[in-house]
Amino acid sequence: MNTSPDRLEGAPNFRSVAALPAADGLHVQPLKLFRSDALHKLTPADVDRLAALRIGTVLDLRREDERNWAPSRWPEQIQPVIRFFDASPELEVVQAGGWRNAIEQPDFDVTQSRAWMTETYARMPRALAPAVRDALMTLSNPDPDAARMLVHCTAGKDRTGFVCAMVLAALEVPQEAILEDYLESSRRKPPEALARSLLDYHRIPIDTRTLRALTQIAAVREDYLATALTTAREQFGSVNAYLAYCGLDANRRTALQHALLA
Repeated sequence: MNTSPDRLEGAPNFRSVAALPAADGLHVQPLKLFRSDALHKLTPADVDRLAALRIGTVLDLRREDERNWAPSRWPEQIQPVIRFFDASPELEVVQAGGWRNAIEQPDFDVTQSRAWMTETYARMPRALAPAVRDALMTLSNPDPDAARMLVHCTAGKDRTGFVCAMVLAALEVPQEAILEDYLESSRRKPPEALARSLLDYHRIPIDTRTLRALTQIAAVREDYLATALTTAREQFGSVNAYLAYCGLDANRRTALQHALLA
């Protein structure tokens, strides 16, 4: 069992976003911004470690039915502010079970599932703009406790991946480092293993077609996030213009960098 203070056995994709190169030769500080998958399987030791992190704000990007299916386990001694952002139906495929009807169609294959994921990532900039705005506003808060934030969804890779990528872009983290942080989710939750567990949970027979198609949905692919970044540039002119649309002006960027970089 991993006993690192910012890793959880029952949520393998929980982690602190840290040590990435950013503006002015600085780096993202640890234990300020966290990202995670669902928190319903936390062990007692996990709950204790979560309590020690003193997270002040949580952005829960799941739909209501996802939250009901997997309610978060929170330490009794901490009461973070929890904000919910439901981006359905635009992001249906990356929401728990949103793929079930499609995967049961006999002609739904790898090509279709990959195209569906690409289309979904192209919708992320507009669909998740309110969550990006909230993350930027909260993390730039001068109150260090309120500004210690967790962003999470069900798998912790898609919706969470985009919001965290935008925070990192606001910190002027290079795109290659943003992609590396995004791809870390694949190492923590290998796509085929995740696909098998999802098919087993939903009692869908596992065959070559369904496993390969769902593995593309469970995957963390560089081209998926690149699609979202390209769409932001095409729709808003640049990633910085998108961040401005989400409320990041020069003063807010300075405050954010002061809060998160060292």
